[in-house]
Amino acid sequence: MDIHHQAKAKRWFQALSELGEELPEEYGKHLRGGIWELRVIIGHHQHRFLYFFQNNVIVVTNAFFKKSRDVPEVEIERSKKAMADWTAQKHGEKI
Repeated sequence: MDIHHQAKAKRWFQALSELGEELPEEYGKHLRGGIWELRVIIGHHQHRFLYFFQNNVIVVTNAFFKKSRDVPEVEIERSKKAMADWTAQKHGEKI
């Protein structure tokens, strides 16, 4: 991402950290299975970040440019696998 795109993404991550699941749906929404999508749209660039909530932690699993209307299934599956891996590693740890 160029510096201007990074700055806008940083603002949306800050809003996500403050609002959590209450972030307006035009910016972040639940997809399925505990996986959420943060949308950072800058001009014709559509950056997508997939994440999940674990207690008071937001774990970003992957990011991509969105080129179609729907989130690609492969990206959701990649995120679900990362969530399962992260959860298995953190099982029993205090977060």
